[in-house]
Amino acid sequence: MAQQTMGAFTEEKVDALSRSLKEPDWLRSFRIDALKEFIKLPLELSPLYTKYTGISKFDPEEFSVAPPSEVVDLRSHFEGYLTGKETNVILQGNSTTIHVDLDESLSKSGLEVMSINEAISKKEGLMRELFENKLAKSKGEKYAAFNNAFFNTGTFIHVPRGVEVSSPLRKILLVKSPGTSIIDQSMIHAEESSKLNFLEELYTSASAQNYLLSSVLEVRAGSSSHVDASSLQLLDERGTYLANKQVAASNDSHVNITSILLGSSISRSRMNLEMTGRGSAVEGFEVFFCNGKQRFDLESNLIHNSPDTTAALHARGVLKDQSQSIFKGMIKINHIAKNASSYLAHHAMLLDKGARSDGIPGLDIETNEVKATHSASVAQVDEDQVFYLRARGLPEDEAKKMIVLGFFEPVVSRIPVEMAREGAKFIIEGKWYGERRRLIDREALMAITGEAPVEIKQSGDVFERHYKYRA
Repeated sequence: MAQQTMGAFTEEKVDALSRSLKEPDWLRSFRIDALKEFIKLPLELSPLYTKYTGISKFDPEEFSVAPPSEVVDLRSHFEGYLTGKETNVILQGNSTTIHVDLDESLSKSGLEVMSINEAISKKEGLMRELFENKLAKSKGEKYAAFNNAFFNTGTFIHVPRGVEVSSPLRKILLVKSPGTSIIDQSMIHAEESSKLNFLEELYTSASAQNYLLSSVLEVRAGSSSHVDASSLQLLDERGTYLANKQVAASNDSHVNITSILLGSSISRSRMNLEMTGRGSAVEGFEVFFCNGKQRFDLESNLIHNSPDTTAALHARGVLKDQSQSIFKGMIKINHIAKNASSYLAHHAMLLDKGARSDGIPGLDIETNEVKATHSASVAQVDEDQVFYLRARGLPEDEAKKMIVLGFFEPVVSRIPVEMAREGAKFIIEGKWYGERRRLIDREALMAITGEAPVEIKQSGDVFERHYKYRA
């Protein structure tokens, strides 16, 4: 086999990874094709964006990519992160162990939750079809190709026709001194008239050295289905985070997708929201808060490929110290997408002179009888508002904190997943004070904030109620 290289990234390594996971030949070929795309693709394809590549540029060879080999004891790995009250939860320690705990009603409903490798083994026909029709295409984005070539973990969620998962299905990924990069490939396959409420949480417990977490999430929403998918990224400053979220919404389906980005030293996020069926609707929410020397590179695209479709993307960010961000967004309405309605907005607030943010929204419209609106703004904090609050007795730091929380409110209040919506303010406030907080259940949140004096007790062991526990 002719070996192609990009430093440490070779066909030999891809082949070794695939063989260690005992994958079929078609998937090994898929990985190698993705590697070739990764090697040849530039960081940006559009000339509109090439001048901003430095914001998320890093040396990928700094991070090792290898088959998962750690043995993680989840009881000790998640110590201090669980209350014991969690149900309908997916626990993942680094790249190696996935534990799924579903309550009895969901277990009997037909909902399937398993690791991506298990799904490839047990549902090879379906998985081959999904990989052959990949939403995160290797030819479309350099680090989507990287993930497709080297993914070593992930989750597959299958919601059968008519099944409704109304309470959040939570996936908690806890990074703790990983032995290799965490390259996560996850898929949500929601069939016709189904409903799913999904919440992904990414945390760091401890890390002695720099690490890479690359995440691809694909959401396929069948006809008349409803999917709410939210993601919270709260990694520490040693993390480099690559995210690629892809949505395909079929006829009359409705998808809400939320991304809350607070952690890591570098975050590179790509979100493509595609309306593939008539009458489909997709709404996206992005909230980011940078401080120190954090660098956030965000791109979000609304793609209308069918008539009578609706889409909106709301992004808001706050930057402190010497942090930087770039937001790139495009509304694309193809020639067959008559009566499409689309809205794209990005607004950023700068709290310090050393902070910088840029916004580049755009329109690409190939037909008439459509509605498309975009807006972008970058502004300093309003000193008149600070003065007003200080005149009423608030210290300057508290006044600015209140202004920041109020700035986020128009987007945060629209997040459809209750736990993400209610916890976002709590977590953002924590970052203001230099704390890395985490999402907690509603009772605990109300108790901490003093809104309701609730006694929080451990109630059972999440590992004793297991649906599946695989080490």
